[in-house]
Amino acid sequence: MASSSEIMEAKKHLVELTINHWLYYDLFSIQWWILVGATIIPYFIWWRLVNIKRFYEIFSYGLLCGCFSIVLDIIGTEMLLWSYPDKLLPWIPPLIPADLVMIPITAMLVYQYTNKWKTFLIGTILWAALFSYIFEPLFVEWNMFMLGDNWKHSYSFIGFILLGIVLRAIFKGIKLGLMHSLKDST
Repeated sequence: MASSSEIMEAKKHLVELTINHWLYYDLFSIQWWILVGATIIPYFIWWRLVNIKRFYEIFSYGLLCGCFSIVLDIIGTEMLLWSYPDKLLPWIPPLIPADLVMIPITAMLVYQYTNKWKTFLIGTILWAALFSYIFEPLFVEWNMFMLGDNWKHSYSFIGFILLGIVLRAIFKGIKLGLMHSLKDST
């Protein structure tokens, strides 16, 4: 059994390895530039497309999506179901560009442009397919995302659909609760 001091030493060694790997393999590589672009460009696109009248609602939806995405991604990477070999910065988890940018922004657009559950489900299925069967394989091909032995793109597809449904259900519940509380206060 490892003591806390042995674990701390292993962590120090891992930090040293991570910084060295980032300096010699990640920084300024094509994959690093893709991460930079994937972190910055989507916000400019989203800003031009977002419905300003519904900004706080849509942005709140995106924040909730980002929170769920980070938790699920941490679980997946800790269980070695998938991993991200490249980092934008050595001090932050490599999943930030996906979990706080790409996934929430595209989810916000699906949410914004679909008013009924039927259109939302169609949009969510297309969104899930885009990430599971286009983005993930591309990032695997570019060595920026690695699937573990026990994970398949189809599992991601199902996960994205469930994420979208759960997010919308939670958010619709929050909105309904707010509307009832506003109605009761008048």
